[in-house]
Amino acid sequence: KAVVSTQSTGTLNTIVECHELLKEPEMEEIARDDIITMDKKLQSSYSEIQTEIIDSLLPSGNEIFLEVRMAAGGVESSMFASELLRTYEMVAVSRGFQWTMLEEDARGDVGIARAIASVSGTDVLGMFQFEAGVHRVQRVPFNDTRTHTSTAVVIVTNKPEDVKIDINEDDLEISYMRASGPGGQFVQRTMSKCRIVHKPTGISVTNQTSRLAQDNKKECIKKLFAILLKQELDETLSDTEQTKKSQAKQGDRSDKIRTYNYKSGVITDHRYKVEVAGIPDYFSDPEGFSELHGKVSTVWQLQQLAQIADQISSEKSKKSGQTSS
Repeated sequence: KAVVSTQSTGTLNTIVECHELLKEPEMEEIARDDIITMDKKLQSSYSEIQTEIIDSLLPSGNEIFLEVRMAAGGVESSMFASELLRTYEMVAVSRGFQWTMLEEDARGDVGIARAIASVSGTDVLGMFQFEAGVHRVQRVPFNDTRTHTSTAVVIVTNKPEDVKIDINEDDLEISYMRASGPGGQFVQRTMSKCRIVHKPTGISVTNQTSRLAQDNKKECIKKLFAILLKQELDETLSDTEQTKKSQAKQGDRSDKIRTYNYKSGVITDHRYKVEVAGIPDYFSDPEGFSELHGKVSTVWQLQQLAQIADQISSEKSKKSGQTSS
């Protein structure tokens, strides 16, 4: 920031000098050309400063835990929580992030009470930071004719880099079995499904996404690693719990950060006074999510710049008052 600021100051001083040269007839043409050139450089410097300020304010993180919980509204809340979770998974995959489901407490066929995923990739925190908080949905449930208002809670926490987990293979009980569900006769007849039990903790993980047993074993170990890491963080990091409490609040409808109103088809972000139309696109198309995220991010950036400008103005006023006194 200091380098760019110094360059801008030097450019501004040069423009002032050129304006002085305009008073000399023999230097007028040269001075005008220099002013035009320097003005362009100054505008470029301003743009660089703004970009660097925003970059410095954006929270950075390449590994996060993303948790979704049902809140007020019973069955409808659990269904809404599941829809949010699947949307985040869709967005993560479309962006090339690694998505690993750690826990998922299902409610019925389509809902969840609580789910936690580990998500990693370049600047993944920047993609999901605005999702943290209470989400409210207003719609007519499939089993009713009246509009219901329900909520779900989203919690986003960064993974600290200094926490390490070592998995000893002697502590693992590994077994293979026939996979179930779709996949053809090859998958169902081979012992490709893998289950790993971590003997010291009793944690059990399974995977059958691949036709190859060794690939499923690798995925199981990844899941186990992420679960053990999450447990370690929950036990040792009090600030993580504080972040959760701040984001979750009570999960009440009045705590909302965002409303999904199906009657109007509009999603409203109450923090930044942003609205987008097209709820189906939001839940089914990564571009629908990106549209809202982009608008929210833009407003947030403008707010941050305005706060910085106010701080600078306040500091200048204080210095001016001290000088005059």
